[in-house]
Amino acid sequence: MLSESILSRFDVYAKRVRLLSGDYFLPKFHLDPYARTYLSSFRCPLIPGLREISICQLYKHEWTILLALCSRKVKIVDLVDEGANKYARTHTIGAFLRSLECEESQGLEKLCILTAHFNHVDLITKFHTLQDVELWFTEGTTGVQLVAGFSKLSALNHLSRLRIDLIVDNDYMSFASPSLPPHSVIFRSLHSIDINVPTTTALFLVQCLRADTLKCIQVHCHQYPPRHPNIFRQIAEECGFVGPSLEEVDLNFSGDPPIHRETFDRVLDLSRRFRLRTIKFAWSGLEIDDTYIRNACLSGCFSHLEVLNFVTCDAIYSPTFQVLRSLAIHCPVLEDLYLTFTVEEGHLPLLVKEMENERPLSHRLRSLKISLEDKPKTTKFLANGESIPIVSRYLDSLFPSLDLIEANGIIQYDAFKRAICRTIKGLRHRPTVDSRRLVGFQVANP
Repeated sequence: MLSESILSRFDVYAKRVRLLSGDYFLPKFHLDPYARTYLSSFRCPLIPGLREISICQLYKHEWTILLALCSRKVKIVDLVDEGANKYARTHTIGAFLRSLECEESQGLEKLCILTAHFNHVDLITKFHTLQDVELWFTEGTTGVQLVAGFSKLSALNHLSRLRIDLIVDNDYMSFASPSLPPHSVIFRSLHSIDINVPTTTALFLVQCLRADTLKCIQVHCHQYPPRHPNIFRQIAEECGFVGPSLEEVDLNFSGDPPIHRETFDRVLDLSRRFRLRTIKFAWSGLEIDDTYIRNACLSGCFSHLEVLNFVTCDAIYSPTFQVLRSLAIHCPVLEDLYLTFTVEEGHLPLLVKEMENERPLSHRLRSLKISLEDKPKTTKFLANGESIPIVSRYLDSLFPSLDLIEANGIIQYDAFKRAICRTIKGLRHRPTVDSRRLVGFQVANP
């Protein structure tokens, strides 16, 4: 029961509180109608110095408590509303945003809401100092509404990071044309944007985006619409028109049919045009071999890269370990590499021969993540007793600064990774090893 004495004792400590955080907010605390009415009519915030709210699970009867606790000087709000009623969720989140909407609350800097409604965007744009916004639209929001809300968010002149998620797609069958002219949504201070939406919606968001300050664009697509066979290539092309300052491109395409090589060619064009520092590309079913990677290296696409991630699945073939030599020679500033490899026993003599050639001894690569295809020939490769010492010596000869190896896949891959780490560590602690190559070595946790 609430009482005057309880509130007075609470007030002694509440003035010191700056962060309200937890996986669950008051999970065993239930309010009767009188208590909810009392808290909702409370005039002064119970925690006047509160600066950050981060709640992972929030249910409808707890909104009244949160509104009473909330300071008008909150800087960061991160909420997940799990109420069962969609209308109630929309109403309560809107009520919370309106409660912050006053002259003293204009210092709000970060806002993350799951689940958000497109009607919330008008309220969000009133917080002019927002710098970081994450909105997860899961129900009742179409792609057309999302594009309209996206346009309104450009009014936030201090916005530097934006993430938009639309998990449920209701509109791609009726989405005939973009509702905004190309590159008409101009963000003045945006540095990073993360778009995680159905494929058609992603294309129209990228088409209407313009941000001269943009450094990083991430587009993660799902629910592929069969009527647009070239839509992934179009998305990659449109990324080249969002702004002149791009440094990082992260494209993750999932669905059917498989990605065509022309899409990957567009990514290489972006790398040459902007001298990208980071490329992350994940796809399904695209065949990229050693020759393709070597040609990309020779053309200068990767010479300026610091991070290179190429991950695939369901492909007939992928690069082999031999391609690492080309990357070591032509990518001198590369520090983080993630590749999907094809391995088989017949490659081991080729790796031994590669080690006889001249190789770089000052490469900066420190992190290597390996993804091996789950095929019978992979199992035979892992069972071969020579694979671990040969691969270990090969990696150590190419990347003397390598200190972190990770492996994705079944448990045998993790054992393979750990064995390589132990072998390389042993090689580097021999007395005959050059002292420049005695670097600390870490084994990534599984």
